[in-house]
Amino acid sequence: MNKLSFPIGSKTIGDGSVLLQSMGDRKTTEVDFLIEETNLLARMGMDMMRFSVLDEDDVLALKKIKEHVAIPVIADIHFNAHYAIEAMENGIDKIRINPGNIGGPARLREVISVAKRLSVPIRIGVNSGSLMAYKGKGKDELEDYFLAMDDTLSLFREMSFDHLVLSLKSSSPERTRKLYEIASKRYPYPLHIGLTESGFGVMGATNSAVALFPLLKEGIGDTLRVSLSDERKEELRVCKTLLRLSGRRKDLPTLVVCPTCGRTLVDIKDLAREVCDLLDFVFKDIKVAVMGCPVNGVGEAKDADIGIAGSGKKDVYLLFSHGKSLGLHEKKEAFDLLKKYIEDFRR
Repeated sequence: MNKLSFPIGSKTIGDGSVLLQSMGDRKTTEVDFLIEETNLLARMGMDMMRFSVLDEDDVLALKKIKEHVAIPVIADIHFNAHYAIEAMENGIDKIRINPGNIGGPARLREVISVAKRLSVPIRIGVNSGSLMAYKGKGKDELEDYFLAMDDTLSLFREMSFDHLVLSLKSSSPERTRKLYEIASKRYPYPLHIGLTESGFGVMGATNSAVALFPLLKEGIGDTLRVSLSDERKEELRVCKTLLRLSGRRKDLPTLVVCPTCGRTLVDIKDLAREVCDLLDFVFKDIKVAVMGCPVNGVGEAKDADIGIAGSGKKDVYLLFSHGKSLGLHEKKEAFDLLKKYIEDFRR
């Protein structure tokens, strides 16, 4: 099925790429914190940032945030169509609504009319909270989702508005995968993929990967969020890992780290975290290894473009590239040389 493509602020959706997205984790009126967080995530590769709108103060705060960030800003609206309209009139790049709580067809038509006039795309998000009027109406739970989505889409089609992004989210990885596989064949609109309420840390990342990796491999997904109860940079790290492993992005680094053992005489765990922080801002197809000793370093990680390993001597590190030693160094010098190699790397 041919997919629609259109701009969202400075970005384009539906062109085959996957736009990365996160959401502010404080009340939108905490403007200074959210501007700093958004700009950090943008440097790490975030494409869009979404913010909750709970009241008039949040609408005004969004306008201030947009003035000081370089990526498109999305307003997340529930229960009050007026806030959606006001946010669009204040220059927001996209809105996200839940058809189950925007205030009924008449209010939704008002929102669509303003979005059409101002060329603001809308994401329609259907999740378990949208199904109250549709629950049990279909032959199964999956069909309930599509009844809710189709009912909402009928208003947009009636008003000839098609700059739409669709999401059908569940907290079940298997159900989420099935919903998006069906939606990719059923609708011409770009899809925002994600698993809702996935959890935190390893649990949330694993749950999300189970749902989203197969979709990405199939070419499904135009925007992506890994929703973690965690630091927003951890969401982005999981997103980038999924894109790299699924083959949807070729410009992201690979980091391999050994688990350490009794042969390790240097602090590999902290060093690995420092290297990971460095690679957050690198957009190259480079493989970097952080290893505990020469056995796992020059040997097992010999395919790494650049690597750093314990040397077998306390606090002395071995740098290597493609299985060949580049010399022994103390930590700061070794890290500085590693950083320079990454900065200068060209495939």
